[in-house]
Amino acid sequence: MLEELKKRTEFRKELTDYVEVLRQRSDPAMIEEFSKLRNISIEAVKDAGIFYIEDMRKMMIPSYLDKLELFGVISPNNNKPIYHERWVIPIKDVDGLVQGLVGYSNKADERYVYATTQYYMRGDTLWGLERLEKAYELGYGILLEGITDAIHVRSIGYVPVFANCGTRPSDINMGELNRCRFGIIRVHDRDAAGYKTRKHWVTNRYCTLVTPIMYKDSDETLRESEDNVVWFKQYMDACINWIKEKEHKGQICDTVTACML
Repeated sequence: MLEELKKRTEFRKELTDYVEVLRQRSDPAMIEEFSKLRNISIEAVKDAGIFYIEDMRKMMIPSYLDKLELFGVISPNNNKPIYHERWVIPIKDVDGLVQGLVGYSNKADERYVYATTQYYMRGDTLWGLERLEKAYELGYGILLEGITDAIHVRSIGYVPVFANCGTRPSDINMGELNRCRFGIIRVHDRDAAGYKTRKHWVTNRYCTLVTPIMYKDSDETLRESEDNVVWFKQYMDACINWIKEKEHKGQICDTVTACML
């Protein structure tokens, strides 16, 4: 078991180094474009470690060629890199090491493409795990449905923010968040999939924040205007204040829902 954990750590260190090389080679102008496209601060985009792959050939770094399949960035169908003209978002573990990658495109039919990295369990992994200990320290976490939602919420000043890396239910993810002594704030998408997803987001104590009916999700709400940012923060702060009123102490507690009206 210890030997396997050591192998996993060494693998993730190599993947982290590879990602850092790609990030350093990424065009800074494209990071600014992502910031403007999503209306997310450039500081938040950089903090998330986002980089851009203009041409798939740029992923073929000689010193890592024998690792690319294990890194999950080579397609088993055509043996070519899976990212081309995409922004890539690292998915980190609790130690801040990269354990997975997701590529985003605002033009392709498939907006999000996940790398099938060794030692990475997509359905049982939260984006934002590098801040899990901070969530335990604060006593609460904020869970969103999408990674770009989470990055946007982080960008307006919230720290213990997490997102799903898939749609299937995960007892592992809920177990990790259930260790927050006060509970969690859930912010699901305002669509059929979102309402289905929230049925599985169950911890001992939680508050549900529902975004306005005219927007699909928190990202769309926050992108719209600065007034919406102020509006969202008022509701989120109220949810945090409520969740911090008492600890769940391992018992199932009453819940509350706040709808942005």
